[in-house]
This record gives sequence, C-alpha cells and structure tokens, in this order.
Amino acid sequence: MSYNDGMRCFLFIILLFSQFSFGENNQWVTLGQTTIDWGYITPYRLELQAPTGQHDLKDIRSGMQPVRFQLTWLSPKTTQEDVRAHFKSLIENQLPSAESKKFNQAIIEKLLKKLPSTQRHDVWHVVFSPDQGTLFVLEQHVIHMLIGAEVNRALYQAWLFQNPVTTAKLLKRLNQAQ
Repeated sequence: MSYNDGMRCFLFIILLFSQFSFGENNQWVTLGQTTIDWGYITPYRLELQAPTGQHDLKDIRSGMQPVRFQLTWLSPKTTQEDVRAHFKSLIENQLPSAESKKFNQAIIEKLLKKLPSTQRHDVWHVVFSPDQGTLFVLEQHVIHMLIGAEVNRALYQAWLFQNPVTTAKLLKRLNQAQ
C-alpha cells in the first residue's frame, strides 16, 4: 500500500467516524443566533449549536468542544466568487502573520474550490471538532473536511469572536444560564 492509498484510507475512516459522531442524525441544541452583515447586505443567519447535553461555556469559548455552525443563506443569490471571497477573508483575517497565511494557503484554496454559489434558504452546516477538524456539510452532503489546526481555529474564532455583540448573541443561551 502506497503512502497516498494509506492517506486516502485514513481520511475515509475519519469522514465515516465524523458522520456517525457529528452527522445530521445527532440532536443539536441551538445556543444562539445572529446575522452576518457585509455592509448593507445580510448574506446569512448564523446559529451556534452544540450536541445535546454537551454545552459548557468555558469549553466552547476555548474551542475544546464540538460545535456546529448552521448558516441559513438570506440573500436571493450569492455568487460563488462572493462566497469564496467571504470565507477567504474570514480565515485569513484571523491568521496572525503573513507567514502563517502563506503556509496555510494550500489548505484554504482547497476549501475555497469546493464552495458553491448560494440561493435564499440554502442551509450549510459547518461542524467543528477540536480533534477531527471541520466538516462542511451542504444540503446533507459532505463537501470538504478542513484539516489543519491553525485554519480550523481561525474560522472558529472568526465567527465566534467576530465582535462582542456577535459573541453575546451566539452564546445567549449559555450566558443566560450563568
């Protein structure tokens, strides 16, 4: 078995495990929601969800617990170029240096190539797991597994810690329990 075959087998096993452990059939609890704005355009609503029975504020804030971000697209149509530009800026704005951006460019580009245009009411799930990476599920089909700790953390922080209002809205249910 060659190295490439071994890697393919390994990735397939990870995807299978991810489907069983954090797929559509699990019950998720919505912790909060907010809208993401591009100036005067509101392209999507973002919900932060956690598996039933697993919602610890400290663990979620530190990225130590699996969570799912549900994106419900609100714009009548968002072009593929706009979607790609948005995700690229989300990730790259969280990377600490030009060297880090350059180092992770191949990982970012692989993700961007798989992102399609969107229509109103399209629902995407982005499942973050600290150990397994980030799984992109569009219309109940896995389109990409984002592997790379720095890039995963950047996307997670871009949504969860975009600004204090966004953070408060996404963690509303947990903040009320405190």
